[in-house]
Amino acid sequence: MLNIDGLALAVLCVEVEESSATKPGQFANVGAELNYMSRERYQYADTAKVAKREIENVFTLIPHRQKLRVSEDDEDAERDIKLETIVDEDEETEDQTRSPEFSLQSKSASPSTATATPSSLAAVYPSSEFPVSLGDTDWSHLPPQYQKGLSFFVENLNHFNYCIPLDSDEFFTKILPNLATCHEPLLNAVVGFSAYHSTLQNPEGKLQDFLQYYNKSVTQLLGLLQRKEKPNIATLLTILQLATIEEYFGDWVNLMGHQKAAFGIITSIFTPQTVMRTPVGRMCLSWYARFDSFVALMGGFPTDLPREWFQAMLDFYKSGVAANPEEVHWKIDEWSAQLRLISYDMSILFARGSRGQISPEDFVKEHELINQRLIDWKEKRDPALQDSKYLVRDFPPPETLDPEDFVNPYTVGILYERPLFDVTVLCAEWNSIMIMHKCQSSGMRPDQLFADLNRHAYRTCQYFETLEFWPSTPRGVLVLIQACIAIAALFCPQDAQHHMWFRRKFALLETMGYIHPLPLRTKMAEMFREPSCVQWWLPNGEGFSPVLQEIRNFADERNAAAVTAQQESLREVRHIFAKMSLMDDANAPSSSTLDTTSKTGTNPPAKS
Repeated sequence: MLNIDGLALAVLCVEVEESSATKPGQFANVGAELNYMSRERYQYADTAKVAKREIENVFTLIPHRQKLRVSEDDEDAERDIKLETIVDEDEETEDQTRSPEFSLQSKSASPSTATATPSSLAAVYPSSEFPVSLGDTDWSHLPPQYQKGLSFFVENLNHFNYCIPLDSDEFFTKILPNLATCHEPLLNAVVGFSAYHSTLQNPEGKLQDFLQYYNKSVTQLLGLLQRKEKPNIATLLTILQLATIEEYFGDWVNLMGHQKAAFGIITSIFTPQTVMRTPVGRMCLSWYARFDSFVALMGGFPTDLPREWFQAMLDFYKSGVAANPEEVHWKIDEWSAQLRLISYDMSILFARGSRGQISPEDFVKEHELINQRLIDWKEKRDPALQDSKYLVRDFPPPETLDPEDFVNPYTVGILYERPLFDVTVLCAEWNSIMIMHKCQSSGMRPDQLFADLNRHAYRTCQYFETLEFWPSTPRGVLVLIQACIAIAALFCPQDAQHHMWFRRKFALLETMGYIHPLPLRTKMAEMFREPSCVQWWLPNGEGFSPVLQEIRNFADERNAAAVTAQQESLREVRHIFAKMSLMDDANAPSSSTLDTTSKTGTNPPAKS
């Protein structure tokens, strides 16, 4: 969902010095303002130019002298997997954009990760125009390694892997792979994401098994932008897919650049009135809006997309409910859109507060109004979304739980099976939204505030572990709610039992490919009072496979290069840590009480 992730990551990653030249809403790495709409009329050439410049800012990340941590025997592979040179705007790019050659060859023997590439895919793309009609998905004309990549994608990945909670149109399992077969940069980006996940599952996997596709997609995308062609949906989707890969690398800095590049394209292709008309438009909005909210909440300023876009989303699903009153998926989509709109209003209120654009008295009033909207969203939802016949009741006996586990994941009332499974995911996110909203409260006593925050944090942990242990949980769900856990870690009791629980969850998420960047690990290591967490979450390298170590090293070096090369700065979300500083006075007594309550099983009855 668009609302949680930016908040949680902003809370945990920051500790970078703020540039004095950076104003609210302005990115330090962008030399000139990114204007995609001219004062008189929209200029496609200008859009391509600034989008290319922004993508260059984003993807010029690994200096060619930089050494990846590989053995001497792998020096040739090391040279192969570096990002190709990104040309300047004035350089000739015809050779790069005329179906570039694929020179990288995989050294992996694993069929699932074989990545040998053809000399050219020109025959696959006879036209540069994006097709209007896609028809049935067919990639039999593609080289074998691309067929394998798309097959793995369809069989193993879904919208949850993209941290998007709903996909009623089956965009990620059907539409996106189909679109990728018609656009080479998008194809490489999608296959690269697929190869990333298959590499993690391969004990013999290597970094170059997936990185070659990512590098090729970047180069091809820059070539398209250099030619100053009219941006289209394929270009937008390529940027969003590459941004998702960056997120998995923990490269939060460069998501700002992705968001800026995507903003101009989505607003040139769609309007609030047209974006909801097609499945592709609807997912473009959901996908982009998530990054838009991420960047806004990172910096404490409003989203680039105005409120009317989110209102259009809600209106569309309301109409769907009216036309299809018996179909529950329309009700879930509408319910989710309501939460998106509330979250948008939250971000606007927080931005106004941080800028001094609202009086303290008015801030308190609006904060309380949003708080009530959040409560009503959950408690007054459509009866069809709380039908008890879909509650999962068949759980193992409690005595099978680890005695060191501080939550009971087998509580009836937490988990719904299909068709209401998505209600479970949205309720998990709601708890984290409540935490973030209450952190801005100025009308509660610290002890009361932390008791409330602790209660929501406990419930968040309960949702996570329930979904972790349930055998029918779809793939990728834990990645979607990883931000919920990151938030909850701040407000649970700070003792060895809770610390180890969170360390195991962070390790689990990284084995799924979601890399936690160094600033977050440093912050968590300080909070856990365990310096070794900077290197790895668990003692003795438990679960830290060689391929994961290689990916982590690559991500750390890449992110350091991004910050250094672009002199990027992020603003610390200081109000969160200001709240945390009160823990010494307020959290200890209430935490012990709540901890005792949770462990004895007398916590309030669950209500999803």
